[in-house]
Amino acid sequence: MINSYTLKIHIIFYYNFFHLPHFPSHYILWQYIENGYSNMEPQNPKNMRERTPETMRGEETEEEQIIEEETLEEPHPLLEERLTLRKPLGILFDLGDTLLTYLKFDPEAGHAATLNIANNPLGYTVADIDNQIKRLNRDLIPRREKAQVEFHPHIIQRHVYEALHITFDRTPEEVERVFWRAATSWQPEPGVEYVLEILRNKNIPMGIVSNAAFCGNTLIWEIEQQGIADYFRFLMSSADYWVRKPHPLLLETAAAKLGFKPADVWYVGNSPQYDIAAAHNAGMGAVWYNRLDAPLDGPDPHVEIKSWREFLELVEGFYLKI
Repeated sequence: MINSYTLKIHIIFYYNFFHLPHFPSHYILWQYIENGYSNMEPQNPKNMRERTPETMRGEETEEEQIIEEETLEEPHPLLEERLTLRKPLGILFDLGDTLLTYLKFDPEAGHAATLNIANNPLGYTVADIDNQIKRLNRDLIPRREKAQVEFHPHIIQRHVYEALHITFDRTPEEVERVFWRAATSWQPEPGVEYVLEILRNKNIPMGIVSNAAFCGNTLIWEIEQQGIADYFRFLMSSADYWVRKPHPLLLETAAAKLGFKPADVWYVGNSPQYDIAAAHNAGMGAVWYNRLDAPLDGPDPHVEIKSWREFLELVEGFYLKI
């Protein structure tokens, strides 16, 4: 006799192994298992009798009872989510509040630091720079969000500093780095380094895709300072690629850089509005990292995790034999 849990295991195995497109959704399939698996074969109503746990137990042989007792093990806690995710051949991650905790953003400190290295003949202040940026943001950010495009920081620098007759003897990237170091502070998310080490030992290629108004080299500098840069093949900042999440192009390009189709890649991020939506738009596995137990403000993920330990359990579940 096949019990409900054993049948679930078999169907999950075939669904994941073959990934058949004609299978019903996992919710409908689950309801069918729960409500009707024991009546798969057509029966004559005249010959049917009420099937209760007692009568069904009476139909089993002693050997079947022993087999059933041996197979009734506790299901893996993340087993149901595996119905909608493929085994990841590659994994992509968001950066801020996913891999690294965003501790502070103090733009006034950043502007003060850049003014210290600036040629400022008219004596403009931090407040003047801040007002210029706010004026630009009021106009540009709504356009950016609607079009899902990103503005490169060096273009923004030109609109701000040239309008105020401020110049620098350093490159735009060096000026950006001065601002970044003074304005931002980060640290690795709890437990992330341990998990990244295990994923690397499993030879799972990984990359980072971030919505950022800073160029990729600045973000790479930061992950080098935090000691996690060597785990990743690349880091992509939206500022360098013109588009931003949830536009699918960023993740499609990242999947190609990993060498896989989007369907064989997971994207892990903390923002349903940007990260989960982008993963769905690109046809990737969508994993919501929600350590702070925030309310859902976007599309449903394939799976929600609350810690990096839980994420590791999810990945390792795809390498277990069923």
